[in-house]
Amino acid sequence: MPIGTAADYVGVSVETLRAWQRRYGVGASAVTPGGHRRYTFDDLVRLRMVQDQVTAGESTATAVRAVLGPRQPQVAPSPDESASRKLAGACVELDGHAARRLVGAALAGEGAVRMWEALVRPAFARLERAPLPAARMVGAEHLLSHVVVGVLGARAGREPPERGAVVLACAPAEQHDLPLTVLAAALAERAMRATLLGARTPAATLLAAAGLPATSRIVLYAQMRLDDPEEALRSLPDPAAVVAAGPAWAALPLDPVVRVTNDLVDCLTVLGAG
Repeated sequence: MPIGTAADYVGVSVETLRAWQRRYGVGASAVTPGGHRRYTFDDLVRLRMVQDQVTAGESTATAVRAVLGPRQPQVAPSPDESASRKLAGACVELDGHAARRLVGAALAGEGAVRMWEALVRPAFARLERAPLPAARMVGAEHLLSHVVVGVLGARAGREPPERGAVVLACAPAEQHDLPLTVLAAALAERAMRATLLGARTPAATLLAAAGLPATSRIVLYAQMRLDDPEEALRSLPDPAAVVAAGPAWAALPLDPVVRVTNDLVDCLTVLGAG
């Protein structure tokens, strides 16, 4: 992004950014074909860290040394790091076309699991660390979520109709269903049927789904701490058919027959699709 936009994100003037680049060598690391400096996602993170230390009372020189550390030889980022950085940057700029192109290429070339683990999750992590105003952060994260859902939805699955379906649902108060969307795509790639019920699935709906002849397993996802996360589990007739997925289940005293996992690959293995 150009220097004016970078200055707004960091919270300093354009003149200050130019002075930091000139005096301390910290600033824009990209250059356009026309010779204009451009600030990358990682540049913003470093500059915001410098500014935070200066605000806390450190001199600029001391802050830059603390952030940059000893000068190290330049090492090219791995392809995965480069792609996740580009994806995060596209979402910061609210460039849906570029984001869809990156996610679509990863899905087509490497499949849903690799797309999620090597590209999308690292991009979300970069956004969480970004020195962005809250409104811009929300926009970037929402854009990335909708891009992933759209790209996965546009890819037809290969699920055979004669096999039992895995029901994918969120706990009754859980709103985050993006991991289940990725799991559904990964199951489709492995020729397994999945019925995605999504966020805030009522306990009564889960009970009805569990009673259908086509239902083979139920994956119940919970990411955030819930007031009563076991409510939906108590209503299900066969705990052994349930996979409790997501970080919210880790410390709960569940029935030993309920499989607990917080890893996409492990969840696929539990479902017989590893």
